[in-house]
Amino acid sequence: MMDCDFAHMSMGDFMKNLEQEAYEQAIPVKGIFELTPRCNMNCQMCYVHLQPDQIPAVGRELTAEEWIAIGRAARDAGMVELTLTGGEALVRPDFREIYEAFSEMGFLIQLYTNGYGLNEKIMEWLKERPPYSIRFTMYGFSDETYEKVCGVKHGFTRVIEAMNLVRRSGIPMYMVATITKDNEQDFPSIEAFAKENGLPFTYTTALIPPVRGAVADVERYQVERRMPPPEVLEEMRRPENRKKPHKRHENLLEVCGNYRKGFWITWNGKMQLCTFLTEPGEPVLEYGFQESWNRLLQDVQKLRQPEKCLDCRYEGYCSRCYGELYAASGRCDAAAESCCEHARLMYEIYETE
Repeated sequence: MMDCDFAHMSMGDFMKNLEQEAYEQAIPVKGIFELTPRCNMNCQMCYVHLQPDQIPAVGRELTAEEWIAIGRAARDAGMVELTLTGGEALVRPDFREIYEAFSEMGFLIQLYTNGYGLNEKIMEWLKERPPYSIRFTMYGFSDETYEKVCGVKHGFTRVIEAMNLVRRSGIPMYMVATITKDNEQDFPSIEAFAKENGLPFTYTTALIPPVRGAVADVERYQVERRMPPPEVLEEMRRPENRKKPHKRHENLLEVCGNYRKGFWITWNGKMQLCTFLTEPGEPVLEYGFQESWNRLLQDVQKLRQPEKCLDCRYEGYCSRCYGELYAASGRCDAAAESCCEHARLMYEIYETE
């Protein structure tokens, strides 16, 4: 093990050092458990959401006992940080049982939620064994936008109430947003809200094609990628803001945040490198956690990216990864037009005046 004075480190530095050690020794220190594809919202662009009657055609949700057993095995293999997600994890009637078991195992737990079902009763319970952080995904800045994007009544009102409950609890939280054609007009308000409340905030306009049996018309909701207006473009091109091209990625595993240190387990029990990279994937219940991890490591090392990407003039501004390539085309060695389009736009912004 590395010689580090962990007692005087910030949590960020601690995790950075831990992940570096994990990478060197191929230890799965961070995992994401996708507890369910079910959700209390019905976002039309969602890549994973299934209705209960659609689930049997794809697989079955793991039971609470199965998830808890996987958690124990992951802990024994070295996992420290655990993220719980879905769908919407809170819709599981046995979520409390699962969460309490993981909390007792000592994991640093992150909870991903849309906030729609996070009420005062749940928060009183969570405060007894608080997660390391809670991530809220926002889909608009009005009840009208939430109804249009998510198909629910009073969505914005309920999410803001949930965020206020978390703020009063003292549990750290941060925000992300998925921007679509139906909510892009709300983006300035969402961004301003995060800034005014001192909340870490990230967003994406990239909609990923559905996986694991889900159905979504992402092209219908994808925001058009276009050159920013002149005043924004001028600001982006200032020396202090200007984005520089990254070094050429010969192997996309070099830019993968999970390679040799993290994993994703789907709602039906498959260990993957991430949510979008369906293959390779290992059935955890069949092989067990450690064997699944070993097999996954061996398989992902065989992945190769598209040859055409290596000679592309826009490569320095391309954000492609194996997961995005696979989700877009069903293959890792085939280029994805969504990546190419974004890279071309970034090149035009920063390389041409």
